[in-house]
Amino acid sequence: MERMITHQGKRPAEIMATIGTSILMLCWIWFMLQANKSTRLELIMAFLVIGVAVTIIGILIYRLLTFSRAFVIEIKPEVLQIKNTEIEAGKVKKIFIKGYFKPVIAVKPKANLLVPYKYCFCFADKEDQGIKDLKDWAEQHQIKVLHKRFTRWL
Repeated sequence: MERMITHQGKRPAEIMATIGTSILMLCWIWFMLQANKSTRLELIMAFLVIGVAVTIIGILIYRLLTFSRAFVIEIKPEVLQIKNTEIEAGKVKKIFIKGYFKPVIAVKPKANLLVPYKYCFCFADKEDQGIKDLKDWAEQHQIKVLHKRFTRWL
């Protein structure tokens, strides 16, 4: 693969995960508001949990509103570029493909325990060709491609 291959990509919607996490965060907020906060430490902890929950809900809602924006995925001989982020082939541990009808692709770096959000994407069109090109690139660099679920960081 001596040439650069370009595909259109977009972020996965993950609507059910967003709804489930938002409900969980709202339950945390409700629980913290109902809890008896008699000491200063309990009050600080309650506000800390509420702050974290509101931040996570905000991030998830922002991602839900911006998931449909298309970006370019470039498969270069030694580098995979997703949007504006380049990942060298030597730094990729595995590539995950989740789903069949609208597959979500995740590139897991060697240094990370979880897949970063910026390394998750779907092909906007020509999914089969995009996955084939990505598998060819991974095979050329001896990177495992697994068809299974993965865990990603926010």
